Amino acid sequence: MREPPDCRPQSVELVPAELTSAEWAVTTWNLHGAAHPDVARVADALRTESPDVVLLQETRKSQAVALAKALDMRFSWAPKHFPYTRLLPPFAEGLTILTPHSLAAAGHAELSAGASKSSWKRRIVQWAVIGRPDGSNLRAYNLHLSPHDQGADGRRAEVVRLRAVVAEHGDVDAEIVGGDFNDDRDSSVIAALPGIEHLPPPPTCPAAAPIKVLDHVLVPPHASGVSVTVPGGDDRWAAISDHLPLTVRFTL
Repeated sequence: MREPPDCRPQSVELVPAELTSAEWAVTTWNLHGAAHPDVARVADALRTESPDVVLLQETRKSQAVALAKALDMRFSWAPKHFPYTRLLPPFAEGLTILTPHSLAAAGHAELSAGASKSSWKRRIVQWAVIGRPDGSNLRAYNLHLSPHDQGADGRRAEVVRLRAVVAEHGDVDAEIVGGDFNDDRDSSVIAALPGIEHLPPPPTCPAAAPIKVLDHVLVPPHASGVSVTVPGGDDRWAAISDHLPLTVRFTL
């Protein structure tokens, strides 16, 4: 019987990239885990993209474990809030980073201003360093910023806290920031985040007939060959989540 993959964060020594360039693919997707998405269908969709990094929002730890096993990837899961009570940890919602490569230096920090751990209004940033066999390294930041009904000022304050977190971290080859920004064309949020959006993404929400631009991946300014793909929305995608997955490919 095939042994299940080791899904724990792996400690790796970060070394300079040996190649002059490295092609990366990053997929971000708000899975709406409380609606019990079909993990097998999620895995099939991610497998088609063959990403180096997967950033998921609104996930439960059991879903992260199941996806890591289905995709033969390592993962890190960070709890955002406990919608019922801390006495029911299986229902906790959080953020997930998955990768087929090494995963090290994983962590998370609160971005919201003292929101209760039982409140959906609590916001965090999750991060991890992804190391590929070619020696290239990338630190990925996973976000789910406050929605519009909490006000743009709340999102901007979360971004300020994120920049402080990034400033405390050591250097790697590159940094990317992705996730559900809940901005819907609020350019002030992206302008204040580390990295840039080389190409504007298409709408990703609602999944059946998307009209809102909420999901993004920001990459280093010196990235080249940037492309953005989002599947066409329909009822089949809506059966998985209320968001569509977004994949950004680029070369460093």
